[in-house]
Amino acid sequence: MKLKSFFNNLPFFALTLFLFSALVGLLIRWNFVFPISSFSYKNLLQAHSHVAFLGWGYIATLAIIIQVYILDKSLNLKIYKIFISIITIAVFLMLISFSLVGYKSISIVLLSVFGIASYVISYKLLKDLKGKSIAIKMIRFGIYYYLLSNLATWFLGFVMVTQGKSVLFYNTIYFYLHFLYNGYFVFVLFGLLFKVFENQNIVISTKNQKLFFIFLNIACIPAYFLSVLWSKPSILFNYIGFFAALLQLVSLVYLIRIISKVFINLKWSRFSKLLLKFALISYGLKVGIQVISSFPYIVTNSLALKHYFIIGYLHLFTLGFMSVFIFLLLIQVKKVNLDSKISKTGIFSFLIGIIGTEFLLFYQGFLILKRINPLKYYNLELFILSVFLFCGLLLIVLPQFFKKQKELNV
Repeated sequence: MKLKSFFNNLPFFALTLFLFSALVGLLIRWNFVFPISSFSYKNLLQAHSHVAFLGWGYIATLAIIIQVYILDKSLNLKIYKIFISIITIAVFLMLISFSLVGYKSISIVLLSVFGIASYVISYKLLKDLKGKSIAIKMIRFGIYYYLLSNLATWFLGFVMVTQGKSVLFYNTIYFYLHFLYNGYFVFVLFGLLFKVFENQNIVISTKNQKLFFIFLNIACIPAYFLSVLWSKPSILFNYIGFFAALLQLVSLVYLIRIISKVFINLKWSRFSKLLLKFALISYGLKVGIQVISSFPYIVTNSLALKHYFIIGYLHLFTLGFMSVFIFLLLIQVKKVNLDSKISKTGIFSFLIGIIGTEFLLFYQGFLILKRINPLKYYNLELFILSVFLFCGLLLIVLPQFFKKQKELNV
């Protein structure tokens, strides 16, 4: 496969992995309605989550970074191809290994292979991404936070051997997730959005960009304290987490200023503008949830109702913000064709699934919190709405597949 052809096909590989992850998620929801005797919830949940953020999120963002910064420059693309091929194969194998045996030796080996290969890619990107724009700085810091998050994966083995599944074990996992989500994905996605604006000659206030980046960056490390509040540390952790959340809120104000001015000159389709609004509203809700999550009352009840509030928060980020944002960016760099009625129907089905599942998760949690009779058919309703998510993705992926087949036959 020619080099440029390989990188042009990367978004399709990422979408396919996302579809598999959604299928596993749908199977998990099916089991809550129609229990399967030999069903391993923990194994499938690990397969679902790892493939979602490593297979879909990470590979898709790499594809977009390479498309807008690397592909048309005289750089060594072979290294990117080799190591991205390794991580793609590793994620496909993780889908199988986690589903069958869970967090055992084979899965740990695959995660290690993925990690080492991703370090080579990160080093190459940091070397090749040159410039002083805020977009470049955000992407570079996103990569730094990705590398920081991965320290937890190596430390986790030591913790498991010495302490087992202790408080430190779970806080190490939350360290990984925090810097992957709020570090890598947030910084890289907004950096790529600013680059898209730049490529389309859309002028953005340099001052607002800098302030958005500065406040977001200052907040990132102390915001990790929000992730450890469940273990009931000193009240000082609540104050630090609250301060970090407020800094994120301040950065959100500057982001709103940027987007409100951009919208005036944005020559995008209504469809693309809808996706941008949806992703930004999801991000705003995510920031708001982090602010209120610093209060002890919220922490206590979120932990007690984690299957509703915490899962709702993670899905809000992964689906409502990250995934919709990636769809938008893929459209803008012309790597996904969503012009057909089938594809647009898929996107709308996906958005309906997000809205519906988020409402059910938080509403059911609220009812239980207030000791009101919970929804009787909650699991069935959640399964039906998860069907919207999966079918939406299927309608997005299939046209891309048939397009690839048509290109091969020409």
